[in-house]
Order: sequence, then C-alpha cells, then structure tokens
Amino acid sequence: MRELALIVDEPRSFPHTSDPALIITSDGEFAATIVLDEFSRKPHSVAVWSAGGSVPQPTIDLIRSSDYSGGIPVLDIGISDFSTSMVLTRTSDNKVADEPLIATVVGSGSDFEYQLPTSPRYFVGRKALLSRLSARLGGGEHVMVFNAKSGWGKSSLALKLGEITTALGGYALILDSRSARDSRYIIEAVRRAATEAARRGLLTLPNEAAWATLTSALRTVAQAAWGNVDHPLLIFFDQFENVFRDPDLTRGFRDLAAGVRELSVPFIVGFAWKTDLVGWTESHPYQLRDEIRQMGTLFAIDPLGPSEVNTLLTRLEKRTGTRLAPELKSRLREYSQGLPWLLKKLSDHILRELGKGATQELLLAEALNVQNLFEADLAELDPQEYEVLRHIARFAPIPASEVTERYSPELVQSLVNQRLVVQVGESLDTCWDTFRDFLTTGRVPVEDSYILRQMPRGITRLLPLVIDSGGEAGVRELAGMLETSDTAIFNLSRDLRLLGLTVYEPNRVKLVDEIWQASDRERELRRRVALALRRHRAFSTFVGLNERHAGIVSVPAYARELPKVFPAVAASENTWSSYARVLLSWMTYASLVIPHGNDFSLAPEGYEDTTICLLDVRSPLRVRLAVPHEPSRAALELIQKVGRGETAKLPSEDHKRDPFRTVVSIGAGIVDPEGQLRLVRSDLAPNGKINPLVLQELLKALPGGAAGIDLLIRNPGATPGGLFIHRIFGFLLSETLAVGTTKSSPQFHRQR
Repeated sequence: MRELALIVDEPRSFPHTSDPALIITSDGEFAATIVLDEFSRKPHSVAVWSAGGSVPQPTIDLIRSSDYSGGIPVLDIGISDFSTSMVLTRTSDNKVADEPLIATVVGSGSDFEYQLPTSPRYFVGRKALLSRLSARLGGGEHVMVFNAKSGWGKSSLALKLGEITTALGGYALILDSRSARDSRYIIEAVRRAATEAARRGLLTLPNEAAWATLTSALRTVAQAAWGNVDHPLLIFFDQFENVFRDPDLTRGFRDLAAGVRELSVPFIVGFAWKTDLVGWTESHPYQLRDEIRQMGTLFAIDPLGPSEVNTLLTRLEKRTGTRLAPELKSRLREYSQGLPWLLKKLSDHILRELGKGATQELLLAEALNVQNLFEADLAELDPQEYEVLRHIARFAPIPASEVTERYSPELVQSLVNQRLVVQVGESLDTCWDTFRDFLTTGRVPVEDSYILRQMPRGITRLLPLVIDSGGEAGVRELAGMLETSDTAIFNLSRDLRLLGLTVYEPNRVKLVDEIWQASDRERELRRRVALALRRHRAFSTFVGLNERHAGIVSVPAYARELPKVFPAVAASENTWSSYARVLLSWMTYASLVIPHGNDFSLAPEGYEDTTICLLDVRSPLRVRLAVPHEPSRAALELIQKVGRGETAKLPSEDHKRDPFRTVVSIGAGIVDPEGQLRLVRSDLAPNGKINPLVLQELLKALPGGAAGIDLLIRNPGATPGGLFIHRIFGFLLSETLAVGTTKSSPQFHRQR
C-alpha cells in the first residue's frame, strides 16, 4: 500500500508507539498507531493520518468507538497546523486517567474467619493436590483452571498456589476479578505483574516495552530477559464466574489464555470459577468458558476429608480452651460436608456462643443449621439494612456509587462493618457467594447432611409419652418411664431435632407447635419428615442410584454411596451399612421409598405408606429393642399368623405373652391399645411366609445385631459365646439362613 501511495509513513515523530494499524473505511485508507506515555508505556492516544490530507470525522468517530482505541483520544496528526505536543497532552476525555482497579484476594487472619478465604498460614490438607500443582508450576504449564462448587476452597487454594510460586523463587499476583470491567483490565493485570516481577529482579523488561493492547503486552513479556526460567510469574484470576456476564470481556481472557500458551517464558495464568451456576449451557459465554478450560490443566477441588476436618476441629478445641463433646464434633463433621466455608462458619458460631456462656448442649441443638445461622445474621439487621443487602446481592458486584445514590452511605458502611458486605475496588458484593445465593433465593444451595442413627420404631417408644405429657416432657421423667438413661433419651431426641420435629428446651423434649396443634399429628409428622429428607443429600443420592440401577437400589449399594455423602466422616463398612438401613427406614416412613425385602425403589407421587406410625397410643406391652430372651419358634409362628391376616390378641396371662414380647423386642411388631399385634413391615411375612431378608434387616438393627450376624456369616461354626449369639443363631436357623442355606441342605446341618 505504501508502493501504491495509499498510505504514507508517520508524518510526526513520537518517542514511543506501538500496535501500528491499517484503517479501511468507506472514506478510504488510513494509517494509525498508538502513542505511549513516555514513562508508564501505557496508551496515551491514537494517532491517525491520511496520504491525501485530513482524516474525515466519521472515520475518527469509528476508530474512537472501536476496541483498538479503548476509549482514548483519537487525533488526526496529518493536518498542517497539528503540533506534536497536542497528542502528548492528556485531554479531559482521556479514559486512561480512569484506570481499572486491580484488586488482590485477601486471606483470613485466623483459622475460622469464614468471611475471607483461608490464608496460606492456616491452610489445611490437600497434600496430593498441592504436590500436583507444584509439579505443574515447574513443568512448563501456562494455563491452570480451578473448578469446584461454592465454598469448596478455590480462593484459599489460589492463595496457597501463590505461596508455592513465591517459594520457588517466582512472583504471584492473586486477583479478585470482580473488579474487571473491560479489556483494559486484562492488560493492566499483565503490566502490574510484569513490572512488579521486574522490580523484584525476576526479569528485565525490554527497552521498547508497551502496554497498549493485549498483543503488545504479551510481546513485552516474551521479550523480557528472565533471570531464571525456573522462577515462574503467575497471575491468578479468582471469582471468575463474574466475568462470564460479559461475553466481550470473557473473549479477552480467552485470548489471554491462548496468547500465553505461545510464550516460551515461565508465565502462567490461572482461573477459578464455581461450577454450580445455573444456565451456563444455555447462555453465550459457555463456549468461551470451555475454550479457556481446554487450553489449560483442570484441577477439580474436592471437599475436605476426615483427617483434614479433624485437624480443624483440634484447632477449634485449642481456640476454645476446652474439649468439645464427641457429639458436637460428630455433628460438625456431618453437617459441614467437608466444605471449608461451612465448617469455618459453624466453628465461628461456636466460638462466639461459647464466649457468651452458652453450653455445648445448647449448641448441639441450635448451631448446626446453616440456614438458621444466616437467618440469625439477618435478624440482627433493621429493615433498611436488609433492603440494602438484598439489593446488593441481587446485582452484585454493583458499583458502590450506584448503591449510595439509592441508599445512605451510613447504611452501606454498617453492612461493611458487620462483614456482610465487602468492597471490591469500587464495587460492593456480599461476603461470599453462598450467602449471596441465600439472599436471592431464600435458601442455602447446600443440601442437609446429617446422619440419623435411630430407627423410626425406636422413636415410637418416646413420642407417645411426650404426647401424653402435653407435648413436652423432661428428660429425667422420660428416662424413668422407659427405664433407661438420660443419655438414651438425648440420643432419641437428637434425631427428632434434626428432622425438625422437636425444638430445643434444656433437659426437655418438646414437639414443635405445628405438630402439637395439628388435627392429625401423625400426618403432620410424616409430612415434616418427608420435607426434611427431600432436602437431604442422602435422598438425592438415593434418587441418583435409583435412576442408574433401573429403579431398584439395594442396601449394600446405597451404603457404598454414603461415604461420598459424608466425606468428612470416617466409619467402617458395617457402620455405613447400619446408617444406610436407618436412613432408608426413615424414607420408608416418609413414603419416599418403597421396600422390597433388602431392596428399595423410589415411591411415586401420591404414594402413602402408613405401616410405621410414630404416635401410636401407648401400647399395653412395652419392651426395649433388644436381642430376644425366648426361643424363636413361637415368635416366628406368631409373625406368620399375623402375616396371613389372622388376629393375634395379647393374652391376659403374663406367661403367655413371651412370643408377643419377642416380636416387639426385635422391632417386628407393635401391640396397639386394643391388644392387637400389628407388624411394622408389610413385607415381613406376606401371606404368612417370612421374608428372611427383612427378618435379617430387623435383627441387624438391634444393639449389636449387625456384628453378631456378620460373625455368623464369616464363621458359621462359631460357638454360642452367650445368650446373644444363641438367640440370634436360633432366629437365623429357624428360617432361611443369611448365608443362603436352607433347612433341607447338608450345609444347614453342618452349620447347625
């Protein structure tokens, strides 16, 4: 084009320029270059000129509105009266004066400061992942991506990665990308990282360094002289899901990732975004997101494991200066689900409450419901503060000026002081994304995750007594009625509180008002249990298994999935099996699943199973769940009789009641107020034929039952070491053995 005289060389001489360009419009062909500030080497203005005189104003307007100019002044330097000093003088509309804010991620100042990511000093665990990250830092990596759900520790891991980079002799800049507004942010982030690395002696920038565009910025980094190629330079963009709101900005970051991969210097960029955003696969940025992810190495972050949670619980005990009750520690493990933010939130609550004089017993009842904790945070706000907080959550990150134009600065500052709102540059956001989701949706986007330990039929011993006492009763009083200990009552009432059936009263068991005032208390109980379990991870896990296994889920298959539901809980295989049976029994009571022997299926909508009732009026026959004291034959015949539909009425003579006591003690039946024996499972003896799998399930639920049966399965020749083995053995032999032999087989006689 020079040969054809369509363009000419630059008519003015400027000290520093970059990114020369050819401009073609309907007005003709023009040449342009970006003029740099002499000291910062940032873009100052765009110089444009024509081979045939002045540049038409429409062309200048087009250049000014393009990405090339980035909003800086565009000046025609080819006119005869133009002075070079004019282009070097900043004008009032020069947007470079309004530089993007480069906000860094700030770490916590303690183990349990949940409003901020964990500082490297307080980082716990993830040794395998850290080892992999260290290897990639020194292995020629250029792009890293952290993916995980909200609160799983992406920001904390990014800060730890920065510490590892520094330990290797490099430099790391961990940025909060919520302050990103346009492509200039990306260039400024690269410039800040490179200039700071140069200041620390990591590299030497070239004489012709330029930070006008992403292309010139990457060229500058590529041409830098590195002191040691084993000392990496890392820029990490955290909270990156906020960038996806702007496709053009996302495209700029995609170009950064692509450009970095072409460099032969140890320059690394990282990204962290949460994977529990809704609608990504339907919205525009998902293609750009996937391109970024495909260009680098993906690091999926899992929840904390049992040992990591134990480490944090040990630190919590040191902070409190006292030993935590085993039940409280167990609840923290269960409910935190191994999520760092949730464990820190709960631990912080415990620290504050213990500091106020609360007892661990009270905390057991109230502390471990994160939605209640969020609601407690909001309860301390006045209506105006709550309105401001909701507005910020809805539009976050939102410019602070926009908020203070609508609400008083004092209200905003109050929320900042309470750490419910954080300032990110000139924008405001909630303290963390999980809280933001709660404010906008009304619920915590984390399913409940606690372990139930009592079978529903175990609760039937307690609730009728509470009803008889007017809806609430003292623990000591209930212990006396059931001839048991206060601890046993606490254990029974624990599951009731978790399911939302009772409220906490010190040393008392009290039904929630909605149940006590209901016209049909049993139906209300069943409804509330179903509601609680529907938002529990144990139920969603069952639904997933049900879909994968053609509508039938076995107890062993379900038990194998539970360690994934409770990653912070360590338990034996037998214990997980017991937990599985308890959870499935509660789901059966809530009419969520249908039992089929040792298998279960998902119940259809409208299905109702009333086999188990929690509020049966006190039975004339009350016995504990325990290994039976009588021989099995009479009890099994009684079960078969009721299974055939025949009536079995409790005899008035005490010595004739033994079979009834045995059936009730193994949890197979209950005696109603009229003295009629009813089976708790319709599938126990259909048409009078005992289902051995259901019988085995009932026996395993007895105290020590699972261990005893497992012993017999492993060693059928075990000698009765006491009444327990003798009675369990008798029940198993009376029908089909758990190991699969029958009374007619030779194996049966050898085992007997």
